[in-house]
Amino acid sequence: MSARSAYLCQIQICNGFLIAAGLLAVGLAGSQFSKVGLDNYRDIDFRLLNFIHIVTGCIGFYSLWKNHGSIVTKSLYMVSFVIGFATAVFYGFTTYRVVKAGDNLNSLQSADGFNEEFQSEHSNYAGRIVISALMIASGAVASLFSLFAIFLLSKIIVVTIPVYPMQSREQELAMSSAKKTLASIGLIKFILCFGILGLCVFIEYEHENVAGQDRYIKIGLDHISAMLAIVSGAMDIWATRGKNQQNLNLKVALAVAVVAATWCLKTVDNNAMPFYKNDLKFYYQGREVGDPSITSTDAPRYILVVAHGVLLGCFGIAFFLCTLSAVIVGTYLHLDFHSMHTEVNKSIKIQTGVLNVLHIFWGACMLALCILGLLDTWWRGEFLGADLLWVSILFMTTGLITSNNYSVTITTKFILSIVCLGISIEKMCASANLIYQMAAYPAYRNGNERTFVAQIILYSIQAGIYLLEALTSLAGAYIYGTELRKQPNLTYRHSNGVHTLFSLGTLFYAVVITGTYIVFELGKWRYNEVPIEVPFFRLGNGPLAGAVFVVQFLCIPFPSFLASASILNIIIASISLFTVSSAITNVYYLQRYLQAADLLPTTETQQTIYQVAIILAAGAALACVICTVCAIICSLRSSYILHHRSTSPDSTVVAPLGEEQFGSGTLRVGTHMRTPSRPFHPQQSPGGVQPMEEQSVYWSADENPFYYHTSKRFYGKPYQIESGFYGYALAGSGQAAQSPGGDPNRRVQSSASQTQIGHVFNN
Repeated sequence: MSARSAYLCQIQICNGFLIAAGLLAVGLAGSQFSKVGLDNYRDIDFRLLNFIHIVTGCIGFYSLWKNHGSIVTKSLYMVSFVIGFATAVFYGFTTYRVVKAGDNLNSLQSADGFNEEFQSEHSNYAGRIVISALMIASGAVASLFSLFAIFLLSKIIVVTIPVYPMQSREQELAMSSAKKTLASIGLIKFILCFGILGLCVFIEYEHENVAGQDRYIKIGLDHISAMLAIVSGAMDIWATRGKNQQNLNLKVALAVAVVAATWCLKTVDNNAMPFYKNDLKFYYQGREVGDPSITSTDAPRYILVVAHGVLLGCFGIAFFLCTLSAVIVGTYLHLDFHSMHTEVNKSIKIQTGVLNVLHIFWGACMLALCILGLLDTWWRGEFLGADLLWVSILFMTTGLITSNNYSVTITTKFILSIVCLGISIEKMCASANLIYQMAAYPAYRNGNERTFVAQIILYSIQAGIYLLEALTSLAGAYIYGTELRKQPNLTYRHSNGVHTLFSLGTLFYAVVITGTYIVFELGKWRYNEVPIEVPFFRLGNGPLAGAVFVVQFLCIPFPSFLASASILNIIIASISLFTVSSAITNVYYLQRYLQAADLLPTTETQQTIYQVAIILAAGAALACVICTVCAIICSLRSSYILHHRSTSPDSTVVAPLGEEQFGSGTLRVGTHMRTPSRPFHPQQSPGGVQPMEEQSVYWSADENPFYYHTSKRFYGKPYQIESGFYGYALAGSGQAAQSPGGDPNRRVQSSASQTQIGHVFNN
């Protein structure tokens, strides 16, 4: 057995264990509907979240079978590693709490009436311990084999005697600077997020101190976000080291940075509302009655308010750093001669400057409203500023993030504009609904008049800012989308069936989450019922998923949107993965509530509301799973198309003769002949090209099978050396730019760090 075959067998074993671990976790998620369900279902549960291991294992099998998709596969291995590790730790603490609760119950066995009251409960503790222990094993196995797979994947993608393109001094300096910047950002992110993780643990500990008997982990998702950011920082540093797989590692670093940025931002959303809001509420209540056990500087409630506020700010910084590192990676990948010397249209510069100022201004306004909503003032009434913090961070980051590379700038701005547009429309509609409900609801109309008016004014200002931000984002999406549409289409003809089919999963998620939001709001205001613990539908951002579906649909007539659609699919997959735990936790809560309906006095209407609520929550959990899977597949397909592009008609690139040898280490030779379209005469413009006899190309990884390094000669001109996809002039670049045979508008990319190339000429 060859070394490559051995590595393939080992990584397939890892994929098998990942699928088994994921299936075990999903199976144990169903145990909550039995008598041995765990008791922490009201706070957060990670069992269904581990379905990502199944997806990772299946994508791993597919990638090795088809010999492409290493970017998506390696990124998924890293996400599975983090989630598996967090799951093992989470259920380690859960096991301790279950054992502790069992010991407390055993101490009451001698009490009268114990068997009648607690015998059924007592007999279930052994099963609960087994379930929790199996979840520890599932998480540990998934984490361990994901880590193995990451390093084994590096062994399969082998580069022998890599040949790098000739670069100008300017390019070398730009690449060196980008490397140092990326490594610095990665190191800062790595260190900062270790501190954030410690602060998350401390806050959970303080929550336990004030929780009484309910001592289970309440938030949990913030720990995963911090660990994802740590892994993202480590990947940034790793991507700047070594050259054999630098392009692959850089693209993985970009994908992981997008996932980490999304989770960090959603953590600000989730922690601020309702957890930080509740911390502030308890603190303000204690201060109002003058309780020194709450207001003193060493009281747990006071410490929670301060520490949790710092944590939210740190996650905002982590989001900015992750977004910045993704942009830096994109800039590094576009450091070719053409991109470095492309002059941005002056009108685009002015429009970008105006839009940046507007985004920052609307974000600052939202931050001011957020602070007003968190202050303990009598006139703010029910106006809550906690849910405004994350959108203010998003809007300001959209205005601040930029790049000196034109292609990266328009792609980044387009993506962020689409995200801001989807979020703004959702929040604007929610704010308009709050204005109407508070103006019409008797409890608010009959209350303090000044408070009633102040609430309406604050919500009206909030809705107005969302409207203005939506218009700003719409203008940005149109401007940058138009610029992206002008980019040349360099992809080969491909079927749109995969994208069309799986983008329906994103649309299904958008419809379900948005519909759930509407129905739960209707139940709250019309029937005065709030049948859920955590409003997961607010975390899901259904309208954003609808916007992603539209962009994916636009890729059919305009393939230049593929890169943007791929990143947007990563974002929506991350959001749905973040939301699934809260959705299934509410399903567990509602199921327990319905089981206890005989003991609780409820009307027929309330029973109907709770039955509808559990159906919607279960449907939302299913939609989260479907959306995550479909968005990952869409990103995988987009990555394949983007890395297997067609050649330009004026290019001398030699394309592979087939796809069966990608990554196999086979040296293949192809011949590319090109004859002039009309007879050549010396007095004509010197645009004729010498026919190329032969090229030898080595494909070491499927992610860049069309990279080349070749020469072509124009009549009366010196040789030009080309490297990349489409004919990038490297040596004598100044002459190449002025050559009458070159096309200055042709898009080019340069990177051959995984390609071995030789040239044979007759003369």
